[in-house]
Amino acid sequence: MDAQRSIFALTTRGLETVSADEVAALPGVTVGEIGYRRVAATCAAPLTPLLGLRTVDDVFLDVATWPDIGRPRSALVTLGALSAQLDLHEAAATCSEIRPVRSPPAFSVTANFVGKRNYGTAEIKRACADGIAARHGWTYTDDDGAADLNVRVFIEHEAAFVGVRLGHRPLYKRPYKQDHMPGSLKPTVAAALLHLVGMAPGLRVLDPCCGAGTILIEAALLGAQAQGGDNDAAAIIAAHTNAAAAGVAVQLRLWDARALSIADGALERIVTNLPWGRQVGVDTALRTLYRQIGMEMRRVLAPGGQLALLTNAPHLVDLRGLCCDRQVEISLFGQTPTIMIFSA
Repeated sequence: MDAQRSIFALTTRGLETVSADEVAALPGVTVGEIGYRRVAATCAAPLTPLLGLRTVDDVFLDVATWPDIGRPRSALVTLGALSAQLDLHEAAATCSEIRPVRSPPAFSVTANFVGKRNYGTAEIKRACADGIAARHGWTYTDDDGAADLNVRVFIEHEAAFVGVRLGHRPLYKRPYKQDHMPGSLKPTVAAALLHLVGMAPGLRVLDPCCGAGTILIEAALLGAQAQGGDNDAAAIIAAHTNAAAAGVAVQLRLWDARALSIADGALERIVTNLPWGRQVGVDTALRTLYRQIGMEMRRVLAPGGQLALLTNAPHLVDLRGLCCDRQVEISLFGQTPTIMIFSA
């Protein structure tokens, strides 16, 4: 029987409950606290399935919680002293059961925080790295990719949650993302959109504004029949490259999303990141563009189907005849766009 281990996952702000649902669905996993960008859980089963999570940015072995981390610069001394008390040998041994870890390991530190402070992330990293190196004698590196272990310090108001990354690289860094386009969607957010419409093997899903193909690839990896297109030939090339790297088949076409070459009611799911009119230029007023794309999406969506879209202008979305079941504001690209879920 596997020992019960404490873990936490970090996710995009606004997607905490979506990620908690995905984490809780794993065998032997019990979700506990859900905080800002953080899902805490215990796992009494093998840990390897955690590396298959799609909606979380990363997952960590929980090694410590430090209360009363204040905002003055004196907190850096506290962080250094607490880091020097950490014993990371058990976490290193656990990671070595899943993937190669050199002995002694090289380590990196990543840090972020909620709220204003009189110090920055670089100073947190340095203070914690010095403390860990003093205790363990391990080599610190700023190159996360070259490190065997990554120590994450996530400060949520007055509490610091400290973890060791379970995998070698962050989960949001999908290996298939070979080609990028301006405004390309974060894979974990794409996976969350699919989760919110109950994506399942065999479902026919469309992304009419596919960009580099992230939504379609995530859908195909779930066993869906994925098709989509874009009006930018470079995006279609990028999507083909990324789909090939992911080892999945997706149907891609160069088209205008305002005039889809698809039969009425042909798709059970439509999931898309609508143009924002910022990183990606548009050739007409955004309101008109949304209305025209919306007419086509309504036309090709099957009765009983579901539609998920992401936009920074939800007030411009016009999908008459469809019921808006849910809206979720998230943080992305330094903005706060909205996920909108509709049903036919």
